[in-house]
Amino acid sequence: MPKTGTTALQGFLRSNRNLLPESGLRYMEAGRRRLNGEGNLPISHNRIVFDLNKTPSSLAGFQEALAEEYEAHRHQACLVSSEMFFTADMERLAKVFSGIPAKEIRVVFYCRRYSDFFEADYKQRAKNGRITGGATKFVRDRLEQIERSPEGHNYSGRVEQIRMAFPEAAIEPQIYDRALLKNGNVIDDFFEKMGLEVPDGASTDMPANPSLSRVASEAFGIVTRAMGKRESRRLRRLSAKDPVMLRRHDVLESSERTWLDGYLAGTDDGFLREFFPDRKTLFEPPQLTEDELTFQRDTAGEVEALQKATEIVFRMALSFNVSGRGIAGRK
Repeated sequence: MPKTGTTALQGFLRSNRNLLPESGLRYMEAGRRRLNGEGNLPISHNRIVFDLNKTPSSLAGFQEALAEEYEAHRHQACLVSSEMFFTADMERLAKVFSGIPAKEIRVVFYCRRYSDFFEADYKQRAKNGRITGGATKFVRDRLEQIERSPEGHNYSGRVEQIRMAFPEAAIEPQIYDRALLKNGNVIDDFFEKMGLEVPDGASTDMPANPSLSRVASEAFGIVTRAMGKRESRRLRRLSAKDPVMLRRHDVLESSERTWLDGYLAGTDDGFLREFFPDRKTLFEPPQLTEDELTFQRDTAGEVEALQKATEIVFRMALSFNVSGRGIAGRK
């Protein structure tokens, strides 16, 4: 699922593609490469999801390419990876993989604490310019939606959809918690869960992306709407050391976080018992600082923080433009 170290794992796989055969792993090219063979080889298999709702020939093309590559490398563990699979139309996705023997398919995904995913998802939407009504309206609307339809937001509902689409596949959810991951690292953990060894000479010490604050995400969202995603991404790569730009646990207030984690955990009791029978709870409560416990969104301090973050981002944009590397306009 999104926000569980997927990009770090995919980056490792692509960077070490020449070493993967010694581990018995094949990071499939089919589904990453364009059907016409043109262009660079992307980091992930997102292209499959992009094309799911296009012409039937696209699905047939991916189906054939995946089946052929799998047959040529079936003595290895063949991996297809995209965080977009988690929210894709499972029935259509299953058609793409229908050329691979159903009983040989394993569906592996990492589960993240509900409130942590909620906040990461909000920040992703915000920096992409998709939050226009303010954080509080988004949070309240989304929590009401979750209460009405928990099956669209819990893990039980998703597993049910996976089972319907891939009835013979092995479903293997894992917990995304750095305290539980091997070496605190999703790459090492994934290889261990797959029964594989990390290739000799390949470093799994990938730098973690710093967590942008909510107000920084919202400020970058203004740039995204005004100048386009490409320029916004370029700016985010610049180092912003001011504390207002980096912060965690600043989307949900404490009572909202407690309700969300408790409510969805209650709807996932069957999921917990089936896949993690030795655990008392799916996720441990988050360890919050005093400031995080007392955090409130709509305060004068938060308004001031947003103003400061916006000023920093706009100064970065001006500096970036003057330097000659250029912000040319919306893409």
